[in-house]
Amino acid sequence: MEEMTSQSWKRKGSSIVWSRELLTPIILDTEPTPLRTMIKWLHDGFPESPPGNSKTVLVGGLQTVLETMSDGTASYEWLQRNIRPLCRKAGKHWSSVAIVFAIDGPARLFTHNEADDLVYYGRGNDRSKQISISRAIWNGAATGRGAFKLIVEETKEVGGYHVQHFS
Repeated sequence: MEEMTSQSWKRKGSSIVWSRELLTPIILDTEPTPLRTMIKWLHDGFPESPPGNSKTVLVGGLQTVLETMSDGTASYEWLQRNIRPLCRKAGKHWSSVAIVFAIDGPARLFTHNEADDLVYYGRGNDRSKQISISRAIWNGAATGRGAFKLIVEETKEVGGYHVQHFS
């Protein structure tokens, strides 16, 4: 997975971001869209234009869903049924708009495993209790070319993950 310091993730594809430094400019320019609203649009149809005609749709609520689900399998399946098609359909409907899922963090909830090039979400080091979040949301597009670690320039820390598009 490559590193990205440019701002192109704000204009296309989908991202999960927890860094305050990366989220602050978006929060100041964009009214957040509740996850519930995005799920409704997934099933009922997306509006012609994104909220506020913005190039970035800021989505809140994903972490709450992940934290309140009973186990990793249920979370994984929910992401596959809801968030994966949401990212795919939103990307097709608004081809020059980015979907950004704002997460409170902390960063240690996310682990990039270099062996399989996947991002896992969850507490602790036991991979069997973590969710393969990149596979659940982005499937095969989450590995190799087009998948990025979003780097906070001042700190050189990972502040999120981004996938440019689905194949």
